[in-house]
Amino acid sequence: MKKTYKKKIVITGGSGLLGSYFYKKYKKVYSITKYPHRIEKFKKFKKWLSRRKFNYFIHFAAINRNESKQFRKILNLVNVKSPIRILNTVNKKKINDFSYFLFISSSHVYGYSKAKIKETKKRVPKNIYGKTKKKVEDYIINNRKKFNFKIGIARIFNITGPKQKKGYFVPDMISKMKNIKMIKNINQFRDFIHIDDVSKSIELLIKKEIESPVNLSSGEKINLINACKILNKKFVKKEISFDLKRGKDIFGDNTFLKRLGVKKFKSASQSLLSYKK
Repeated sequence: MKKTYKKKIVITGGSGLLGSYFYKKYKKVYSITKYPHRIEKFKKFKKWLSRRKFNYFIHFAAINRNESKQFRKILNLVNVKSPIRILNTVNKKKINDFSYFLFISSSHVYGYSKAKIKETKKRVPKNIYGKTKKKVEDYIINNRKKFNFKIGIARIFNITGPKQKKGYFVPDMISKMKNIKMIKNINQFRDFIHIDDVSKSIELLIKKEIESPVNLSSGEKINLINACKILNKKFVKKEISFDLKRGKDIFGDNTFLKRLGVKKFKSASQSLLSYKK
């Protein structure tokens, strides 16, 4: 029997939450290679790349949890300079049969909005992480013509799923509710998308080699107070009070993603309750 050829994918950030999940989900469908070093160690990347052949490249790697002033230099190095260097190095190598690079971005490039956010919304990021992602997006958008492969941008909204660590909404709020009785600054709407829905969306983008920015969003908004009540009922089980001072919202329009072919998404409740340590 003739052996089936598997398309080859290189991923950065393969030990992170999303990169490791994507690897486990699709390692039997594709031949996936995790880049094994830190991406800011650029000489290692160039040497490693010289021995590789692949069809797709997914850039998951990023720092997104520390925005202190003393940390901004490394944040800029990892989130901005490194992906741009990677793009240019891959371009210079001119790899046969390599056709598509997917940059994993974030809903934080948009800033806040009272309405569902479409891909056409003006990007006005309100935190450093969002600003770093926007810088790479701008570089891609302004330099597309110089690359000999297609480049896509996936803007992910609030990701949820099992084995999330500190720094994500679900584990952070469970911990907070266990330790205090009054939760403040969460009367605002967000859009939670399960990690499995994110992964299948990414796989669709690379198969179709979509170049336009795409929201990876469930399309369902939920107030974070209600999200905490759902989590409290399962994981904490105690009386909690909430400050009702109104905050600012971020929730996505996933019409484009649905049109591309992703039709079903887990509900906000399903996504929140899928958490496991």
